Amino acid sequence: MMRTSTSGCRKWKGGLFSLGFSEIAKEAVNVVKDTVKDIAEKKEELNKDIAKNKESIFPDFFKDIKLVSNTETNCENADKVKSNLDDKDDVFPDFFKEIKLVGVDFTGESVQSDTNELKKYYDDNDKLYRIGDDLLPNNKYEINGYSYETDDKGRIILVEGILYIKDREGRLIIGDSIETIGKGDQKDGDDRGHLIGDRFNGSNGLENMIPQDADINRKDYRNFENELAKEVKDGKEVQIKIEVIYSEDSRRPEALVVNYSIDGKENIRIFPNDQDYG
Repeated sequence: MMRTSTSGCRKWKGGLFSLGFSEIAKEAVNVVKDTVKDIAEKKEELNKDIAKNKESIFPDFFKDIKLVSNTETNCENADKVKSNLDDKDDVFPDFFKEIKLVGVDFTGESVQSDTNELKKYYDDNDKLYRIGDDLLPNNKYEINGYSYETDDKGRIILVEGILYIKDREGRLIIGDSIETIGKGDQKDGDDRGHLIGDRFNGSNGLENMIPQDADINRKDYRNFENELAKEVKDGKEVQIKIEVIYSEDSRRPEALVVNYSIDGKENIRIFPNDQDYG
């Protein structure tokens, strides 16, 4: 006959299983109670730490501000923040003082992005020639095989090279506005005139542009380019040197003096930048 234990559980030596079912249940309950108690105590300590650190990090004016659906209330909250920002050196910890976000600083004032000022342009030889909307002064650079020179004001005063016909279709869209090119000295009706024409692979930016009288650009200067293009297409070597003449500090040229040669035969043409010339 099989013998059974009167306790309802086999008596293993040592460990939890040396106890009966009732003792196991009691022990389990005690363990759970201790665990819950430990968690509650740790949570209370953590909340105290958070509250303590919050007081030292965040200024008082954040405490009672809540965003709600009411527009008027939100405007009042914004006014509270703005008034307290006047004393930002007192309310913000040191680690905030040197921080700047793009477009805003901790005074609440907007700050201009440095994107334009920092944009840099490099020529055919990886030489810097332009920063933002300004050409470097007293500089020489090369674009698409043509050599340029600027004066102490960053104005183009000379461009020269051997003309060739572009190998692309269509005209490039001009990349800079007349305001960027003329810096306020342009006249009503001025074109953004290419020094080296688009057909000769002249570039489409500030580095190759002047404010040019539209009538001169679209008639006399274009007809001159047509003549030179025909010579190039006929296989002749056409060298060109354009001197850009200014009056005092103006960014708008008074005239272009063009020295050119066709298979070594030299010529000169002058293009005043005024439709009323002559």
